[in-house]
Amino acid sequence: MKIRVTSTSNLISFLKKLKVVDKSVLLELTEDKLFSKVHTPDKSVMKYTGISNDQIFDSLTDFASLKCDRIKIGLMDVTKMMDCFKHFRTEEDVFIDISTSTVEGECVATELQIISASLKIKLRCADLSLLSYVEDKILGIVHSKEDALSKFKIYNSDFSSLISLCGMDSNPEELLVFRVTGDSVKVTGDSFDYKLNIGKSDITSEDSVDSSIYKSHLNYVDAESCFCYIHENRIVFFSDQTDTSTAVGVIEK
Repeated sequence: MKIRVTSTSNLISFLKKLKVVDKSVLLELTEDKLFSKVHTPDKSVMKYTGISNDQIFDSLTDFASLKCDRIKIGLMDVTKMMDCFKHFRTEEDVFIDISTSTVEGECVATELQIISASLKIKLRCADLSLLSYVEDKILGIVHSKEDALSKFKIYNSDFSSLISLCGMDSNPEELLVFRVTGDSVKVTGDSFDYKLNIGKSDITSEDSVDSSIYKSHLNYVDAESCFCYIHENRIVFFSDQTDTSTAVGVIEK
């Protein structure tokens, strides 16, 4: 299946969101969107990100002929795919030609050819047995909004401030504590205590909640305006700007 890339910048931005968690990724392409579910080796962080095909590709007119709901595309090093696009001339149309085969009833990519009128780059796809796959049902459970202890909003400016504050110290074991009450949310580290610039209307919490994550795990979350759902064993960040959500495991103190 040959697809014309309409925005390499949007595609690369999407792939960068995954690379932050793991360079080995399993992409899933449907007729409507490209998405992936990745996690850290210890599964303490699970991230989902997707992008509508109309933001990166021309219409996938040949998709129905595959007679499957999705194509699974395994990449051992997503950086290689990202780097391909810098070799193409800006004035040329760039296409991705996906070779597929059927494996145990699933449509699996075997090779990607990224091509233009003057250049062709081949990328062999990874054997899916070498990659960890998160089932849709598991993602739905981990990234659930139901039964949350509290919910609040983080705006871009607050997120940027938190990232800067976390950069003051380099201790990877340092904890970041989210303290939620009915009218405020404070985030504290070893060397700072920061109150988010939000009002009561941005907070839903019946009781006061303290929830801790490793400070370093905040780096897996995109610095975007988002809604945070605190559960007993995780905090889930749902971006308000892109189709991205990240679950971070809570640390028992």
